[in-house]
Amino acid sequence: MQEVVAADLARYRALIISALPQFVGRQFVTLSEGWDSVALECDGWIFRFPRSQLAAERLRREVGLLGFLRPRITMALPQPVWHEGDEPFTQHRKIDGTYLETPQYLALDDGRRNAIAMRLAQLYAELHQLPLARVQQAGAVAVDPWMAPDDILAGAIPKLPKKLHPFVRRTVKAYRKLTIAGDELVYGYFDGHGWNMAFDDKTGLLNGVYDFADSGFGSRHRDLSYSNWISADLTLRIIDRYEGLTRRAIDRNLVMLYTSALRLAELAAEFLPEETAVANVVGWVAELEAIKPRIASSQRQQ
Repeated sequence: MQEVVAADLARYRALIISALPQFVGRQFVTLSEGWDSVALECDGWIFRFPRSQLAAERLRREVGLLGFLRPRITMALPQPVWHEGDEPFTQHRKIDGTYLETPQYLALDDGRRNAIAMRLAQLYAELHQLPLARVQQAGAVAVDPWMAPDDILAGAIPKLPKKLHPFVRRTVKAYRKLTIAGDELVYGYFDGHGWNMAFDDKTGLLNGVYDFADSGFGSRHRDLSYSNWISADLTLRIIDRYEGLTRRAIDRNLVMLYTSALRLAELAAEFLPEETAVANVVGWVAELEAIKPRIASSQRQQ
């Protein structure tokens, strides 16, 4: 995350007010300070300013895609409007809710966990059935590739204890063989972690999702992996319901492989502080061990 200085925030407020004078005198709050954009909130409205030309292109593409998706997707999605100018920005109504993170999820009972899983399974099922050519016409492109296997191996091994080296090598070996062929290629969300969810912590329900800038064409199994940032328990519940909705078998080990590769890639890329990235890998290995019986049981039933 990148910090935003006071002078930049004042400029963003001035840009909003120059385009939308009804916000004169209103209080703006910095909602997030991400790598690609800065988000401000005022009176239930969200304003996003891209940090670069590339980010602006992605944000403009997202506006077009959401316009295409909203009538086709059951889940509540943002309805952004693009404001052109020397420093363009988007505006949309906030979907009420907060992040869905691991502690909040683990505090839920089975009924609410299942309700969230069904909402997300339906989202993925509806996205994945969209005709690729039609979504491409709406602006979709291929998702960004992850780090190359050799770079993951070289960057992660030196930072991890020796007892985890076999896990790294097994993961990289399997990751190296991954292909996207046939109906494995889908249009998907590819950012379905808890920081992009509007979770009602009073009712335990999911009100909607947002941030489709990373959506695009890619692997069906990779798209189903991002909820592992919340909990592998949630991912397995999503897959169970997704299979029922789509009549399509999902390889749970393959979904988990994508998360393993991403955890190691973040460590290798030094995207996070090393201590945090190492802890993420160690925690994920423990979580994988804990869900092995559930995965094995699902495989026997297929």
